[in-house]
Amino acid sequence: MPRALSERETEAFRERLCEAAARLYVEEGPAAVTMRRLAAQLGVGTMTPYRYFANKEEIVTAVRTRGLDRFSEALERALDTPGDGRTRSRAVRDAYIAFARANTATYRLMFEYPETRRDDPAYRRAHERMWRTIAAHVEVLAGEGTVDADPAILGHQIWAALHGAVMLEIAGLLPDGYDAASLHTRTVSALLDAARPR
Repeated sequence: MPRALSERETEAFRERLCEAAARLYVEEGPAAVTMRRLAAQLGVGTMTPYRYFANKEEIVTAVRTRGLDRFSEALERALDTPGDGRTRSRAVRDAYIAFARANTATYRLMFEYPETRRDDPAYRRAHERMWRTIAAHVEVLAGEGTVDADPAILGHQIWAALHGAVMLEIAGLLPDGYDAASLHTRTVSALLDAARPR
């Protein structure tokens, strides 16, 4: 009889399953994510993944949920750094880019593919947390009087520009001499200038 895994070991295995699923999903498409394929990737028995998730949809939702929570946590930590609003906003940008670079498959699965389980409570909470996080650094700028704009709208504009820069960097399509941060700096300067109090 196999030894029961500790809670820590169970969580570590779930994380490995999620990482393997994200990689397969992004590299080979949704059809590649099967329980049999995941078991082979992890070198375990065919039925082992079913002890942790009921099906592949649950795994993909778990990838997104865990990714969104880790992403939000990274941005929240960055926003808590000392400095004025612009300094803290740059810290958030840098944390965003660092997350996307370090977790490229998860990042792409979070934002590049259609959602399948919006009704999942944990996923919904993680999604709402992410939306709040996207606007939080703009709320700091607005509170300082640096911008006069709806934080949710301006936050989404800044996010859209940053996501575009990150995806171009991931695809290797940025002009020579540019990375996501340098491209986004030019774009966000224009956005913040347009949102300055008049």
